[in-house]
Amino acid sequence: MIIANASYEEPSVISKERGWFIFIDLDAFYASVEILQHPELKGTPMVVCMGSLQGRGVVSTASYEARKYGVHSGMPLRRAISLCPGLILVPAHHALYEEYSARVYALLKTFSERIQKVSIDEACLELDPHSEPEKMALAIQSAIKEKLGLPSTIGVASNKLVAKIACDLAKPNGVKVVPKGTEKTFLAPLPVEKIPEVGPATVKKLHTMGVITIDDLAKIPEEQLIERFGKRGRYFHLASLGIDLSPLELESRPRSMSREVTFNKDTKNLELLRKELYSMSQKLAEDLKIQGLVAKTVFIKLRYSDFSTLLRQLTLTSPTHNPLEIASCGILLLKANLQKNRAVRLIGLGVRNLIARNKTKKEEKEEKN
Repeated sequence: MIIANASYEEPSVISKERGWFIFIDLDAFYASVEILQHPELKGTPMVVCMGSLQGRGVVSTASYEARKYGVHSGMPLRRAISLCPGLILVPAHHALYEEYSARVYALLKTFSERIQKVSIDEACLELDPHSEPEKMALAIQSAIKEKLGLPSTIGVASNKLVAKIACDLAKPNGVKVVPKGTEKTFLAPLPVEKIPEVGPATVKKLHTMGVITIDDLAKIPEEQLIERFGKRGRYFHLASLGIDLSPLELESRPRSMSREVTFNKDTKNLELLRKELYSMSQKLAEDLKIQGLVAKTVFIKLRYSDFSTLLRQLTLTSPTHNPLEIASCGILLLKANLQKNRAVRLIGLGVRNLIARNKTKKEEKEEKN
């Protein structure tokens, strides 16, 4: 996103020369997909969960009805249940979410070939400078709802960063257009944490500098920000002015995939750990197949009862999407690194160094038919 030593013009000048960026975010995506499968859940406080529904699971996604009670992603289930009596718990079905994500992506490609898949529930399109962005945004939102049954929120601006922030502010189920030349004015009153990549630790540092709003940040000299935050200081400076020169990543693919399980009770049971690795390998293989990918590296994650965490990986001689091969690598890593006298709280299995899979002749024939 940062272009080193690049000169830049005022936002109003740059934005007039560039196209329009449309940032799409699928509202409460996992929960919305589950509601499509179970319509009786519509309008109820519900959460999609990772881990055990009875024990130490966590909230993956919360419906907006649940969010009214303060329930949010990453919250322990026990805390969510205490905040929202009657909360409905639904286990996560990742292969299903990947399937719907692929459908949305395919639909978006009918609007523009210039598209970046930002995450499983986010994408960004680039349109011609002379297009009608608001009309297009409403058409995209309508198509996603009518053809796939999913609600979405859309932000429109002259660059990805401002479009993303506009989208965040329009949630849920809204459309927000930032006219060209107004990027800096639009951002000025917003809290500085609205800028992507400005996390809690950075917010604390900025607050000690008297920076509360994005306008406050824009008033800090770029050199001072670079001195305090290194290379990120230049990004913060440009972002505060509403400038983002980064192009779409048109061939974006996930860097890694992983699954993990938190046990109700810490365990030293090797067979139980092996069983979970086999189960996760099946799900990872499904994820890879849906994405048309194979993995060159397999890794495991072990978290012990004292919350200390170990990560280990193994690079394969040839990439794979075979669940047995993934499981075998995971078990090999487990045996080599498990400290048998310590109880395990969480185990995870993942793959990284992902590349496109060469399709078989049978698969190519089936696609043509």
